[in-house]
Amino acid sequence: MLQKLHALYSSALRIRAFEQAIGRASDAGEAPGLVHLCLGAEVLQVAICGALDNKIDSVHGSHRSHGLALASGVDPYKLAAEILGREGGLSNGLGGTQHLLAPEQRMASNGIVGAQVPLAAGAALSSKTLNSGGITVAFFGDGAANQGAVLETMNLAVALSLPLLFVLENNGHAYSTSSGYASGGISLAERAKAFGLNSTAISRDDIALQIEQISSAVEQVRFSKQPMFIEAFVPRMSGHYHGDNSDEDAGNGDPLAQLEVHLESHVESLSQSQRLDVTILQQQAATEMDKVVTKALQSPPPGNEVLGKWREQLGVAQ
Repeated sequence: MLQKLHALYSSALRIRAFEQAIGRASDAGEAPGLVHLCLGAEVLQVAICGALDNKIDSVHGSHRSHGLALASGVDPYKLAAEILGREGGLSNGLGGTQHLLAPEQRMASNGIVGAQVPLAAGAALSSKTLNSGGITVAFFGDGAANQGAVLETMNLAVALSLPLLFVLENNGHAYSTSSGYASGGISLAERAKAFGLNSTAISRDDIALQIEQISSAVEQVRFSKQPMFIEAFVPRMSGHYHGDNSDEDAGNGDPLAQLEVHLESHVESLSQSQRLDVTILQQQAATEMDKVVTKALQSPPPGNEVLGKWREQLGVAQ
């Protein structure tokens, strides 16, 4: 189990380093528009995506999905180039930070609040109809939890017995509105039960238990072929968007730091060769992602040839 947690920690650390490198590029004016970083949600995203089979399973995320893309196996260079609006990106820089499309990894994100959830239901229905054995995971925030389309999808998932895992990333803020206020103080996990969903709130305190609960939820959806809802409490450590520091929040604590502490507390049970050197891992991740972002910035913005092909595919007049 500790070796599994080590691998999870390393993957989450790479996501943290990637987001920090993107943040620095944004500070330098290199990122078009706003970027929404997933700092604080890395462990959750890696834990879920690590339990999936991207040959048959699919993942749908929100505007805050850089970590989901990396956790799903997307090439960091292609992701960085897309976020920075450069050729060589997932969609040659035309989709940008919020609309990430990675068909080979069966991963997609959507910038419209809550829109990814009914799309995920469509993917789950496809898996059920084709009897592929695959499941779909829909990541969404506490703000999207109040969208009508999301609530309707919960009902539909139960009515059609869809292999769909709803993952609510509750960071306590819907832009700048408290999630407690917006939901009238009602537990969102309890609300989901009213639709007939098997629903649970992930432990806030025990990081190892959190990861175990997450893996168990994925397997439960796969083998029961029924939908499930989990509410995970994550901090929002970079504001609504990078540069919005008005409500930066370590909220429920940094899960990455909690995992590091957990691993260090069990270090004596490992051989010398099995132990992690956290400082070296952090340095390696930072160096790797700095190089990735630097390489992406060397690629040009999409030129007329790329835009021409896009117009031709959409049937748009020149």
